[in-house]
Amino acid sequence: MKYVYEAHFHTSDVSTCAIVPAEEAAELYKNAGYSGVVVTDHFSPDCFDNKYPGDTWAEKVDYFLRGYRNAKKHETDTFSVMLGMEIRFAENDNDYLVYGLDEKFIYEHEEIVRMTAKQFKKVAEKNQLTFIQAHPFRIDSNITNPRYIDGIEVYNGNRRHDSSNNMAQMWAKKHGFITTVGSDFHEHEDLARCGMIFDCFVRDSKEFRRELLKGVYDLIKPD
Repeated sequence: MKYVYEAHFHTSDVSTCAIVPAEEAAELYKNAGYSGVVVTDHFSPDCFDNKYPGDTWAEKVDYFLRGYRNAKKHETDTFSVMLGMEIRFAENDNDYLVYGLDEKFIYEHEEIVRMTAKQFKKVAEKNQLTFIQAHPFRIDSNITNPRYIDGIEVYNGNRRHDSSNNMAQMWAKKHGFITTVGSDFHEHEDLARCGMIFDCFVRDSKEFRRELLKGVYDLIKPD
């Protein structure tokens, strides 16, 4: 049996660029036959300084987790809702997907929002996280030093951006990266454009990371 997962998923509960509420989005993916989603709402200095309400770090993290927690209300024995993030650092406009997270890590690591990619890689290694550059060849992105990441998103399904996915696939092959694909779900038209296919049911972000590291999976891409 095969199990299909969405690895790049935003909610309007948190990400200001998304228009679909978490609970509706979870049901849409469930009805599309997916076995689960990784909620990767935006996590950046701008978000925490200017967009997410709250006076303390804990209050801001509570807000960041809203999309994940609301989507998780729709989790079942056959559909999992997992925690991730799409993190951006102040050094540039690059975006990175992080897998292997739990809520405790975010509450205890306020410093990560002020880091660089190079600094975060050390934290990721220490805490058994997998650090993936999202859409690395999109026009507003810069290629990250391969030493500072674990892999790249080789196909981003968002049709409102040119992510130069062919270049990403060639770059991943050259460096032997972990590879992911994601619909980059923000709107209804993004639904189920990509998927990660595993041989087992994954229940949380740590198990999702475990399957990535095993490297035994297939990728669903539109072309």
